[in-house]
Amino acid sequence: IQSNIYSPKSIMAESISEKFNLSVSYIGRYFKKNHGKTMQEYVSNYRAKMIENRLIHSNMRMSEIVGEFGFVDESHLNKFFKKHTGLTPSEFRKN
Repeated sequence: IQSNIYSPKSIMAESISEKFNLSVSYIGRYFKKNHGKTMQEYVSNYRAKMIENRLIHSNMRMSEIVGEFGFVDESHLNKFFKKHTGLTPSEFRKN
């Protein structure tokens, strides 16, 4: 998951289960049992942390972050980030 975080389609349960020749439901149960959260929760949290890192340690524009993480547009990034942090990316960067 971490090595494919920039390619959203390759970290979907269907893609991972196909790669390991396992059922989607088994992958989901296995992941939750071993990580304590669903694969989707893990991926979302990981992406949010990486975006936080970009906002803190780089001067990347929002449009660059949108492109890097495969969001449709800045609005989608804002909604995703606010759900995870309670702040928009711009507010987070200012703080």
